[in-house]
Amino acid sequence: MKSLYLKVNRRNILTFLYLGLCWVFPLGLLSLTVGPNRWMADWASAHNWSEEAQSGAQKGVIVLFLLVVLYLTTKTTQYLTSTYSPLTPFKKAIWAVLSVAFVVAVYIFSFQPEILTTINTTTSVDKSNSAEYHFGPYPDADKLRELKNEGYDGVISLLHELVVPAEPILMNKEQINAKNAGIQLIAIPMLPWVSKNDSTVTVIRKMAHELKGKYYVHCYLGKDRANVFKNIIRKETGHKVKGVANSERSLDNKKQFERGPIYKLENEVFLTPCPTDEEMLAYLLNGKINSIVSLLNPKDKGDAKLLETERLAMERYGQFFVNHPIHRDMSDSEIMKQIKTIKTYRKPMVVHAFFSDNSTANRFRELYQKVGKSN
Repeated sequence: MKSLYLKVNRRNILTFLYLGLCWVFPLGLLSLTVGPNRWMADWASAHNWSEEAQSGAQKGVIVLFLLVVLYLTTKTTQYLTSTYSPLTPFKKAIWAVLSVAFVVAVYIFSFQPEILTTINTTTSVDKSNSAEYHFGPYPDADKLRELKNEGYDGVISLLHELVVPAEPILMNKEQINAKNAGIQLIAIPMLPWVSKNDSTVTVIRKMAHELKGKYYVHCYLGKDRANVFKNIIRKETGHKVKGVANSERSLDNKKQFERGPIYKLENEVFLTPCPTDEEMLAYLLNGKINSIVSLLNPKDKGDAKLLETERLAMERYGQFFVNHPIHRDMSDSEIMKQIKTIKTYRKPMVVHAFFSDNSTANRFRELYQKVGKSN
């Protein structure tokens, strides 16, 4: 019996690519909702895994998923393009089933993205004299009715129409579902990165002093933007925190930012590279960092531009921020003098250069340890 083979030509390559999509979208949807990704997320949550451990486990699941998709795509392409058997009814059925599954999965990803969120137990923040805020992921129609029945005065949505394709769809559905549930919907669009949120921050600060009652606050998954909202409310009103959301990201188990590794200089003090907007929002502006110190040099044009952008962002979000320039021409004694001042700031603290592993940053890190030993 002759074995199947995959001849490399234009037709077979196009078939392989199409079949790959037919496998990856439906299987990806199943994996995220009821399959390995969901199992891993539930297991990690039940056993209190760190954010870093959860991320590593999910990456492993994704790699395994891609290998399975590659294997299935290769075998399916071999079978359907085999020159040893005609286009049988069974082959036609395979083409039809895979194509329908592909279309359905793409439709769900594009027009029903709310099924990818998990409605779970919310954590709350209590402004003792007027308003109570509960935080969680995007609420579907059932969740909105549940919130109404539980006496919530409204829902605060941080979704933004520029976060495509999911959030414009979710925003429209939430408006309809909230109206049907009879619960007030307050839209405060926030982009999932630091910049361009000036008007949003202003609205939240004003709201902190005016809102009264009980509110459910959400972005898409109830993580970064919701935590930034929480941090702004905390700083604006000084309210008490009933519980800390386990979705708040921590640097304790984070090893790397986009521009380089993260080093722990001492307890609650971290040296990082210059964070991207997304990293700034997720890890530095979620209420867990008290002080941010930049080592960038304002005499350098590139550094000066970054410093100005960062300074404006820190003012916008009410975050303590200070610049202590460190550059290669400084003596050890000059750097150590800066370090002694840096050590007086409130922890947890993040100190960042542009790159965290270049010669200047390494020198700062070594001297920081020496100052610690000398004290």
